[in-house]
Amino acid sequence: MSSKKWYVLISILVVGSTVLGACAPAAPEKEIVEVVVTEIVEGESVVQVVTATPEPEPTAEPAAVISPDFKDADTYIIITGAGEQETMDPAWMYDTASSSLSANLYEGLVWFNRERTDDFIPALATEWDVNEAGDVWTFQIREGVKFHEGGTLEPHDVAYTTHRAMLQGRTDGPHWMTWEAFFGPELSMGSIGDFAVAYLGKDADTTSLEDLTDAELVEVCEAIKATVVADDEAGTVTYNLNTATPWFLALMAQSFLGGVTDMEWMVENGAWDGDCTTWKQWADPPAEESILFNVANGTGPYILDHWTPGEETVMVAFEDYWRTEPMWEGGPSGPASIKRVVTKNITEWGTRLAMLEAGDADYIYVPAQYRPQLEPYYKTVCYADESCEEANPNGYLLVYRDLPQPAITPAQFNWGINVEGGNPYIGSGELDGNGIPPDFFTDVHIRRAFNYCFDYEAMINDALAGDGIQAQGPIPAGMMGYREGEAPLYSYDLAKCEEEFKLADLDKDGIPAGEDDDDIWNRGFYFQMAYNTGNDTRRLTSEILKAGIEAVSPKFSVGVIGMPWPVLLNSRRARVLPIYVGGWLEDYHDPHNWVHPFLHSQGAYGRVVNMPEEKAAEFDALIVEGATYTAVEDRRPVYEALQLKAQEDAVNIWEYQVLARYHLQPWIKGFYFNPAYGQPPYTWIYALSKEAP
Repeated sequence: MSSKKWYVLISILVVGSTVLGACAPAAPEKEIVEVVVTEIVEGESVVQVVTATPEPEPTAEPAAVISPDFKDADTYIIITGAGEQETMDPAWMYDTASSSLSANLYEGLVWFNRERTDDFIPALATEWDVNEAGDVWTFQIREGVKFHEGGTLEPHDVAYTTHRAMLQGRTDGPHWMTWEAFFGPELSMGSIGDFAVAYLGKDADTTSLEDLTDAELVEVCEAIKATVVADDEAGTVTYNLNTATPWFLALMAQSFLGGVTDMEWMVENGAWDGDCTTWKQWADPPAEESILFNVANGTGPYILDHWTPGEETVMVAFEDYWRTEPMWEGGPSGPASIKRVVTKNITEWGTRLAMLEAGDADYIYVPAQYRPQLEPYYKTVCYADESCEEANPNGYLLVYRDLPQPAITPAQFNWGINVEGGNPYIGSGELDGNGIPPDFFTDVHIRRAFNYCFDYEAMINDALAGDGIQAQGPIPAGMMGYREGEAPLYSYDLAKCEEEFKLADLDKDGIPAGEDDDDIWNRGFYFQMAYNTGNDTRRLTSEILKAGIEAVSPKFSVGVIGMPWPVLLNSRRARVLPIYVGGWLEDYHDPHNWVHPFLHSQGAYGRVVNMPEEKAAEFDALIVEGATYTAVEDRRPVYEALQLKAQEDAVNIWEYQVLARYHLQPWIKGFYFNPAYGQPPYTWIYALSKEAP
């Protein structure tokens, strides 16, 4: 490699400086300033430290910040930036942008007890009980609850909602969890077609949903309907699980299973009629063909007024909302305090910031690298335990920070890229220096090389503004399966990156790439990697990876492209993206909800990773084994083994686990942090109110 030299980082560290949120101490007479300069020369890092002792400067009073004017107490303006929802159908959605809205429109039988993720309060059920074995749950359904379009909630609506959700069962949707709970981990499949074939014991390689007979389709439907049984006369719904499922109530609180719909209204508007002879025509639809694509009819505190894709989504308070008693002491009751909620997606940071500063937005999306720009506006800083401290008496923002967001973001490899009909993201599609072949990432040395070429420290410092840690694998820190005391296997090391690239053998002729004129090291490559437009954190991590890959060889080239959120999701499902950066936010707090989505061949992301059958079988067997145990001492070693294997096999580049921070205008009241909500300031708005400061 030709000699290259450039500065990649210049940082100024002030020893003894104040910590954000603490009261400023008296300034010391002198401060030690360390200027750290890092260079890369021929792949080697050089660090120089210069120490200076400046004369102390007078302590300046914090600059006065003019608080924006309080506006419209009845309207809550949300400005997102990373994309809008794919659909309004709670049974179809499986992304944060969609589910953030759904929780306001629909309800399940239970809801989370304020900030708790493991304690639940009644919602559409008034009470429930479970048998001694833990596999049969019976819920008493609340009387007098109205749907937005006027119908009355009955037990059969609840059962129909779950039956429809499982039989719709779109590809890469959430219902692997539902099938798993009712039929066991062996049937936690990626689509209703996969489930039906597996349930009937058919050969998945030669049989699809289209191949099943009418009698077989009825058999699948009847099996699903037997799992949830309604008794309108008794006012109950009974759920028959495969085995005791510790996270069952957490599933019931999620919109995809608990977003109860009105069966009669659904059928009148063209949805499945509940007949087991007809369900196939509603199976696995594209988002826009779902009955609830752009309409909604739930029982939640808000009604969908309209959704204009690309412009805005508007909800209004449901004045006939059923709740008359506070959800908890001091909690909300009755119709929502905020009468109108407007959500807009604006990808440009400067515009979002200007709207916040002017008071034209109540909440804006703030990627981590932009947080320092808001710090002069901080007035009060609060933490997950709800302790708070004053930051700047002249500021105005209420900030919640250092919140342990249960989310892992990797750069996800596609081991078997789909090229049917052409693929613009892999260049020529050949190993000729102008593209990559579809099986490019099946070589473990290439995957490891990419891991070594990624600058994790730059990611934390620049993309996350220090508010995060390098991920160890699919399981987040603090959870069973995280390998406590063990550092991640990979760090930024261009020499090891080069070594791994030279060990690759894509043409499988037995000659390592470093010695083979026909292989990757000598031919080079080009492809494009994707992130969702507006998510500047993911854009920066993509550019960091690009810089590392291109630094190791002038023959290597990576294009970084932003895609609108729905386009990215569709491209991901189509398996055409070589690499994309995307995160996972847990459905329930258990390691199984991390290893299955990321690593199982039928998982939401495992299907995208698209491992060869033999490798996929290794992960699938371990995941099923972990799900069959109930004792912690039996489960822990399985999940620790999965965590280590996910790193050793370099399934993805396990990038980061972030600490969340939320910035609220001073007039927003009632906010509390619950990590199960996904994106709290606008996932569940019912608890919020606006009051003039």
